[in-house]
Amino acid sequence: MRSTRTKTRTYYAPRPDRWASLRKLIHEADIIVEIVDCRDVEGTRLRFAEKWAGMARLLIVANKADLLTEGVKVKTTDRVFIISAKTATPDEKKALLEAILSRTKKRPARALLLGYPNIGKSTLINSLSGRRAAKVSPVAGTTKDVQWVRVNDELTIVDYRGVFPEKEQRHSLVIKGAVNVHGDEEVHAYIIAAKILASPVLRKWMEEKYDLKIGDGTKPEELLALMAERRKWYLKGGELNIAEAARSIVRAIKEAPEI
Repeated sequence: MRSTRTKTRTYYAPRPDRWASLRKLIHEADIIVEIVDCRDVEGTRLRFAEKWAGMARLLIVANKADLLTEGVKVKTTDRVFIISAKTATPDEKKALLEAILSRTKKRPARALLLGYPNIGKSTLINSLSGRRAAKVSPVAGTTKDVQWVRVNDELTIVDYRGVFPEKEQRHSLVIKGAVNVHGDEEVHAYIIAAKILASPVLRKWMEEKYDLKIGDGTKPEELLALMAERRKWYLKGGELNIAEAARSIVRAIKEAPEI
């Protein structure tokens, strides 16, 4: 007899002993601001943190809107705010601050920012505060613990280090820019190349970025070879430098219109 059970996606919470400080901050905060990637809102949500926080204090901010393909829309609700921390206008920043403060009547309020590593929390803090108050870097894990930033008389933001579900596969974290890759780029490059070849949007983006033409039936290893040939990456003796192409594609996917 066929089973009638439906498959559900499981989210794994970090072990409480390792994350007691985060739970304490969530408990003490007036507002929880969860930063997600607008290219994959559901895939970058921290379900365990949302459960700890409860929905009443939660605002989800979908960042990196500047990377979306023109015309692509992100589904929004009263709990999801779309923005680009890098290109936000004064009116967009004002609207986001109002959305954050609307989650509590307390003044001054304290908002805790949560999200994957390298998702743009520090960039957003600097944008809202109007100064370089938080350290920004393309390297995942730049925020080591907690940063406190006073935005204005009504709001202080607490920026916690980037976190992600413990059981998430490493190649998924690499594509999201959540972990740093050193020395094993080729392992992930073939997975990324396959993902690009399977997506019309990513194929077009890759062709424009590297000024090349991807033919039908192109295989991942052939895409890396095309990249190396186009950029003239060669080893001594004239062999294509596939390792350099692998490093390049791993870096590039972080800025792709899809992840």
